[in-house]
Amino acid sequence: MGQSLPDDLFFYASKIVWGLLRADSVLLILLAAGLWALWAGRPELGRALVTATALGGAVIALSPLANVLLRGIEARHPVPELAGPVAGIVILGGAEDPAGTLAWGPPSLNEGGERFLAALDLARRHPEAVVLFTGGSGRLGGSDLPEAEVARRVLTGAGLDPARLILEGASRNTAENARLSRALAPDRPGRWLLVTSAFHMPRAVETFCAAGWRDLTPYPVDFRSRPGAGLRWAPAESLVAFNLALHEYLGLAAYRATGRAVRPLPTDCPARP
Repeated sequence: MGQSLPDDLFFYASKIVWGLLRADSVLLILLAAGLWALWAGRPELGRALVTATALGGAVIALSPLANVLLRGIEARHPVPELAGPVAGIVILGGAEDPAGTLAWGPPSLNEGGERFLAALDLARRHPEAVVLFTGGSGRLGGSDLPEAEVARRVLTGAGLDPARLILEGASRNTAENARLSRALAPDRPGRWLLVTSAFHMPRAVETFCAAGWRDLTPYPVDFRSRPGAGLRWAPAESLVAFNLALHEYLGLAAYRATGRAVRPLPTDCPARP
């Protein structure tokens, strides 16, 4: 199925819609609506909305729901045992902090920095492979420093031979990651290893398959869920985990609906471990 929305419209719409649908936004909207209803003399509606806000926040903050949702995504692609030639290693952007890099000088990474550690380890174990980083800026207003430039500083600063490095710095989301990096990938024998955070891997794999990648092996890192998590008091951490899971479920649905991801996967897209 072809893409039903132009890239620019899809990019801006997805950012705006997600800003409204993320859990903290929904809770704030419900709370504001409840307080307005109380002020406007509609106490039953107001109390119902405030109660819904409190219950929703409590479920996210105290229950294992966020961990269960996140674990359901992260378990879809296990870390593979690798054998045979590796053509290249694709690193998806998103672990970089361009603003911090501009502010302080040294290249800065966020909590997804394990993507680079894993890619550097894979590059050491497979010296024949090229390393392809893909990422520009996913911010609505763009960035003065592309993610690809931060990645270049991180990878070459850690000792990667610049001759092995291919940078794609124009993409704004996973669909553009897949399409633009495919155009830069050299035709070499062997599989391609896709490195990204485990919670993002299902959407990344389906999107790369839709963009024409073949012999692709998912190599998930940066696992955020924990086995056997029960009730606990960690509201901020739980909210982050819930938003990560919600973002991926909604994102995958939107990608499939617009032809940017394919399901079921073609048999010749993912390489066997």
